[in-house]
Amino acid sequence: MSMNKTIIGSGIYNLDTIVVRDYPEWPRLRPFTDNVVLEEVGGTCGNVMSILAWMGWDAKPLACLDDSPEGLKVAEDLKRYGCDCRYVTNTPGGGTTLLRCTHKKTADGEHVMSVRAGSPGGSRFPKRHFLRARDEAPAFLDSLEEAPAVFFFDDSAAGNRVIAKGLRERGSLIYFEPSTLVSNTDYEAVAVSDIIKFSDENIPDVSFADAYLDKVFIQTMGSKGVRYKLKDQPWVVVDAGTPGYVVDTEGAGDWFTAAFINELPELDDIYYFIDHAIYAAREQATQSIAYLGSKGLIRQAYEQK
Repeated sequence: MSMNKTIIGSGIYNLDTIVVRDYPEWPRLRPFTDNVVLEEVGGTCGNVMSILAWMGWDAKPLACLDDSPEGLKVAEDLKRYGCDCRYVTNTPGGGTTLLRCTHKKTADGEHVMSVRAGSPGGSRFPKRHFLRARDEAPAFLDSLEEAPAVFFFDDSAAGNRVIAKGLRERGSLIYFEPSTLVSNTDYEAVAVSDIIKFSDENIPDVSFADAYLDKVFIQTMGSKGVRYKLKDQPWVVVDAGTPGYVVDTEGAGDWFTAAFINELPELDDIYYFIDHAIYAAREQATQSIAYLGSKGLIRQAYEQK
């Protein structure tokens, strides 16, 4: 039985600016010209929700953005990708993070990407706001008439943990995608989740997973493939498959996550379906890297219509 395709996602919603550096006197690295080729919603949660909306899910982002032009654009982009933005707010007290991703070349001609974060108004610091654990998160839970099939979060903020715990008790599948596992709050977020996915680049040591017997852990390992641990079973490694033409690897992990969620049955049946879901996610991630930007595959699909 496939699950009802509803998801709420709370976490990182950025405004990504994609820059391609041009070298008119190549192989000299200077002078160069930076060309802005794309500006749109990004961030792990922003990408996953946008992709799942495109895949036909009823995707409801939960985002507390500021009312700057950049914050308003993030909300507009989520709508453009098909998300239901009833839980997206743009207020002076919200937060919007800007991410500038510059595609460059090294002296050897290798492609590299630099990333610089900030927030509207020229600040060099990301600015994010999540529902407060003491009042806003419980009020949000109380306002939900029906729990979604899936709750996705990628930040262990207290409000997100309150929502995850409450929705798990109401039957939602809880999917947590941490960028680090260093603090007690990170591990508290793991404890209230069903599926925890991360990369070996961010979290190389998987020994912590042995302490949990009721969860699914997924570690992506780039060219080395993917490995997963199903509850009390040993880790299983799946190879990376055949890489295609690589333009931009940014967003590949988000495509993996969205495709994995899209293939999931009810959690009780995951034992029988996890291999299929992993392979489908791997193939979708491989396809995504042939296009510029985290959601280039979607833009290409629209352009071909």
